[in-house]
Amino acid sequence: MLRTLAGRLTLASTLLFCALALIMYLVIGGSMKNFLINNVDEELRSETVEFANLMQNGGIEAIQRMMSVENASEDVEAVFIRIFDRNHQPVLTTNLASWPVLPDARWGENKEALETLTAPAYSSPARVIWSPLPDGYGFQMGMFLSDSEELMAHFHRVFTGIFIVVLMIGVSIGHLLTRKLLFSLQLVRAAADRISAGNLDAEIPKQNGVEEVNGLIRSVNHMQSRIRTLINELQDVTNNIAHDLRSPVTRMRGLAETSLTGEQSLDDYRSLAGAVVEECDTLVGMINTMLDIAETDAGIRPLKLQPMDIVASLADITELYSTVAEDHSISVTLKVTQQPLMIMGERSHLQRALANLLDNALKFTPAGGRILVKAGKEEDQVVIEIEDNGRGISAQDLPRVCERYYRADHSRSTAGSGLGLSLVQAVVRVHGGKLTIKSEINQGTQVRIQLPGRNDAV
Repeated sequence: MLRTLAGRLTLASTLLFCALALIMYLVIGGSMKNFLINNVDEELRSETVEFANLMQNGGIEAIQRMMSVENASEDVEAVFIRIFDRNHQPVLTTNLASWPVLPDARWGENKEALETLTAPAYSSPARVIWSPLPDGYGFQMGMFLSDSEELMAHFHRVFTGIFIVVLMIGVSIGHLLTRKLLFSLQLVRAAADRISAGNLDAEIPKQNGVEEVNGLIRSVNHMQSRIRTLINELQDVTNNIAHDLRSPVTRMRGLAETSLTGEQSLDDYRSLAGAVVEECDTLVGMINTMLDIAETDAGIRPLKLQPMDIVASLADITELYSTVAEDHSISVTLKVTQQPLMIMGERSHLQRALANLLDNALKFTPAGGRILVKAGKEEDQVVIEIEDNGRGISAQDLPRVCERYYRADHSRSTAGSGLGLSLVQAVVRVHGGKLTIKSEINQGTQVRIQLPGRNDAV
């Protein structure tokens, strides 16, 4: 039983319940015992005051009459009273038949004293008080605690009975709750088994009443959905790779066949070799970009986050592409704040993503067009915008432009692999940012990036 989680949780809850019950028993029992003893002590003190008043007002004769009354009372066997004279000798006593063992008089102590007397001859402990009386006399009185002991014994019996019943009910309820909780965990385990077996369609239903388990179920369902999405993306990537790599491989094969047919001059061979090298570079670039996207999305390679100034990076990238823009008669305007815009990021990744965006803008902006690069801060976000007045993107293509290898119809005649925006989206996402693209045909495109900013910009 203890090898299962249900057994261990049930045992742990039982032990905890027993410990709490023991503490409750000790606290209540101790408080109850003290309360009963305090009641007896108050009764003894009351008798002491009464005898002191008698001695004060009527002398030893009044005490003697009171002792006669005490001897005639019904509970004379449960109580004893002794009066001592100035010579420390008992002069008046009640019936001492039930008191074979008596405490010594506390002579010389001019103050009240209380003690508990126990002896094998007693059926129960006794509470004894000693107090001085006027004119040098002493008063001693004892009372059996049989009533208090009987009440405490009854308390023990009742508590034990209640404890056993509540313990059985508590163990049963604890076992049922544990089984209910573990049933939810078994659903999670069954889902994990289904996922490992390749079944990614069935989600775990939400359980009522246990928020922690529901949180675990949400995480597993999210993981399952994420795995399903990644597998679908992997299938798409595989299909796209097969499609996009086929063309350069086919071209290289054609070049190789050409070099094997007929007589070729040395210049022809060099030209063919150069063309093969270009095609290989294209393939290597596509593969490296694809690997960068996959690693960034999967978080395989941790980012080396450092404080960086987006304004400086945009200035460097704009200057780098300024020559290309001049060659195509395209004006590129940089509009940024005078103060640095600091973020935590990996410089190489973000610069490559921003360069891809500016490169795309240049590709799809006709001669005489314009490109505006802006950066600013909105609350705690650093916002980067790259706008152009180029061809734009159709409403049909816009939702898919960030998919890997996807190329809109009007861009198929333009050099590229269809991985640029996929890389940009992956880089922005891994930096905790957001990528938004707005565009209309023949109205241009606006790409907006939001990144978490730093408040300690320097």
